[in-house]
Amino acid sequence: MTVQLTPVPDHIPLPAGFRAAGLHCGLKKNQQFDLGLLLAEQAVAASAIFTRNELLGAHIPVCRDHLEKSGGRVRAVLVNARNANCATGQRGIEDARLCCAELATRLRCPIEQVLMASTGPIGAPLPRQRIVDHLDALLARASRDGGMDFARAIMTTDTYAKAVHTTVGAGGVTGFAKGSGMIHPNMATMLGFLLTDGSLTPADSALLQRVADASFHRVTVDGDTSPNDSLFLLASGSHTIGLGKVEQGLLETGQQLARTIAADGEGATRLVTVQVRGARDEAEATHVGRIIATSPLVKTAVAGRDPNWGRILSAAGRAGVTFPAELARVWVGAADVYSGGLPHPENEPAAHQHLANDTCIVLGIDLAVGKAAADVWTCDLTKDYVQINADYRS
Repeated sequence: MTVQLTPVPDHIPLPAGFRAAGLHCGLKKNQQFDLGLLLAEQAVAASAIFTRNELLGAHIPVCRDHLEKSGGRVRAVLVNARNANCATGQRGIEDARLCCAELATRLRCPIEQVLMASTGPIGAPLPRQRIVDHLDALLARASRDGGMDFARAIMTTDTYAKAVHTTVGAGGVTGFAKGSGMIHPNMATMLGFLLTDGSLTPADSALLQRVADASFHRVTVDGDTSPNDSLFLLASGSHTIGLGKVEQGLLETGQQLARTIAADGEGATRLVTVQVRGARDEAEATHVGRIIATSPLVKTAVAGRDPNWGRILSAAGRAGVTFPAELARVWVGAADVYSGGLPHPENEPAAHQHLANDTCIVLGIDLAVGKAAADVWTCDLTKDYVQINADYRS
């Protein structure tokens, strides 16, 4: 059973100044799209944040180098699926750089204005010739209507394409993401791409970090992070939109994508929102939420439709945050299952019905030490997760 928050759109609007494309280049089976392109009509302002994993996919040092040399100006982002180009040594870096160079030649722009991202199994050399051989066709397909082709091309174990558009003033924000496993808040937790026709400058680089901290950094599926995790932001500046409105649009788009990633977690049957209230500050609330959201005992209880409030309270208790457990309150859906230092077994049937009947689940705890709050998104942990990852490379 797949949890889907909204139907996958047939078409996704792109902000002014951008085109997109996707096609099959031979990395996936059955003619599935596996090579994607985001293309700006001219060099646009760009920034990115990357994984904190000590193991790095080859595209990450290439992107860092290109962003530094270009002064954060980008014409294109090339993305391949089904091969992470990770743990491939110097050859992997050279392969990624060659793909960027080949695309830059076709665009008649400096190589530094082309970025690349890869996703898929770790350890195999990048089949760069397959990619290069399809660049002309990819460019020919690039259009204002190509967003969903791009979204499909970057999928790995995702069961559906992830694309969100948010209207912002006269313009908008469009976001794409791929992610279903190896998802945890230790950067951006996936490959993510945010496009806006608002104006941003290098001085606004902290904006992407703020957006990620309140969206992509609050989603977890399994507590593992990928060595290829990357989040890109491109701004064409085609419309005059206030910076505050741009940031709000990016945040709304990022949060919706984060929830979609959690809903599509490998083997998931439930999207879970962990609500933490009554914390001293937002960072504390977020930390407690992450601990609860990554607890295998909490996640398997949801899979078993068991309103086991003790697991929620216990997970919060090991988060390293001081709070009076006897004053805390725990809820499942609308049901108060623990408060005043006592359980409320009379409310557990309602909590069970919430777990059994609803695909979007709410688990909550009030720490009773302040007024700060945060939501974290995760999913249940089922036997299908084990099966998917046991067979991932075979």
